Amino acid sequence: MQIRIFDVEHGGCALVTTDNGQHLLIDSGHNSTTGWRPSVYLPQQGIHAIERVIITNMDEDHASDLHRLRNAVHIGAIYCNPTVSAEAIRYLKGQDDVGPGIDALADMMMTFTGSVPVVPDLGGITFDFFWNSYPHEFQDENNLSVVCILRYPGLNVCFPGDMEIAGWRTLLERPDFRIAMSDVHILVASHHGRLNGCCPELYEYGWKPQVTIISDSGIQYATQETVAWYRARTTGFMLNGKFRRVITTRRDGRILIVANPGQAVLQVGV
Repeated sequence: MQIRIFDVEHGGCALVTTDNGQHLLIDSGHNSTTGWRPSVYLPQQGIHAIERVIITNMDEDHASDLHRLRNAVHIGAIYCNPTVSAEAIRYLKGQDDVGPGIDALADMMMTFTGSVPVVPDLGGITFDFFWNSYPHEFQDENNLSVVCILRYPGLNVCFPGDMEIAGWRTLLERPDFRIAMSDVHILVASHHGRLNGCCPELYEYGWKPQVTIISDSGIQYATQETVAWYRARTTGFMLNGKFRRVITTRRDGRILIVANPGQAVLQVGV
C-alpha cells in the first residue's frame, strides 16, 4: 500500500494505491505555482479510474482540481460530510465564493445521490469517518470537515481536513472518536498547520502520533508557526539518518508512505 501526499501549497491532495491495485484520492487540490494537477498526473501514471474521492473539507483548496479531474478519470464515488447537501454547500459559500472545484463537488453530490455504493475490496484498507453535523452543531466549512482515518495493518493515518478547535472538542465528546484516534500513527495537521486547528485536548488521553505531516507551502500567516507545538506532541522517527517528528511539504516536498502489513517506511521528495 502506498500513500503519496502531494505538495499543493495550502491545499490537500493525497493518492492512495491499495495492495490490489485500487486507487483513491483524498482531496483534489492543485499547485498553482508549479502547475501540478491530479487531473494531469493520474493519467500520466496510467491511472484512469479512481474508486472514490474523499473531500475532507468543502473549501476550494481541497477541491480546486475536481472539475478537471472528473473529466480526466472515472470516479466511482465521492465522499464528504453527508449532513451538508449540495444546496447547503452553495449557501455556505455564497454565490460569489463558489470556485470551480466546489461547484463540481456540489454537482457530483447530486450525481451520486441514492443508495450507498457497494464498498469494494481495498486490499486490507478500511476507513473510519467522523464529522460534525450541519446545521445544528456547526455552520462553517472548517468545523464541518470530515476526519478520515485510513487503517491498514500496522499503520493508521488521520486526514482531518481543516477541523478547528471547536469542532475537535465536539467530536471528542464521542467515546468512539476518542478510541479511533488513540492508535493513529500519522497525523496530517489540521488546517495546514494553523493554530486554530491545534487542539490540546486531543492529546489528553495519552495519545501521541509517531509523525505529524503539515501540508503547506511557505508561512503566510503567523498562525502557521506551529511546528514546535506539534513536535512536542509527536514521538518521532528516523528519516534519512535524522530524527524527525514533523514533516512539511514546504521543507520536504512530496511525501511517500510505503506500507506492508506491520511495517511502514516514509520517504520525502519523491
